[in-house]
Amino acid sequence: MAPALHVIAGPGPGQLATMAHSREEPWSPQQLGALARAGVQVLVSTAEPAPETAGMELVPLPAATGDDLRAEAGQLVALATRLAREVRAGRFVVTQSAGDVGRSTLLAVMTLTLLGIRPGEALRRIGGEPGADVPRDWLHDFVAAHA
Repeated sequence: MAPALHVIAGPGPGQLATMAHSREEPWSPQQLGALARAGVQVLVSTAEPAPETAGMELVPLPAATGDDLRAEAGQLVALATRLAREVRAGRFVVTQSAGDVGRSTLLAVMTLTLLGIRPGEALRRIGGEPGADVPRDWLHDFVAAHA
């Protein structure tokens, strides 16, 4: 059974999606195979991968430590920049949401803004309520500095 993907409308040529998956549950070969068959090429995840990745590139989501928020923010900015490049290059990118503090949502919104979508519209496209998971002041500062 294929995991449910929330494909986000974007400027293409690639695609960006999010999906729910528990960080405590390792990826099974069947789950990874289903994602690969759906066309996923890059999977950003906090969960441990199976030994076989079904040809996908698995990218770890930087761990939230809370010790050094500036370093963590820098890692997320670098990852969003990379994901925007991947989407521009025509690749299908998925970010895993583990239902924690909204870092996957923030990463997806940052990626969309780097692709030229305004912050409020990016939140709407991912299905987020304005201000629910993403600190809006920070997001607007991010856009001003990076877009």
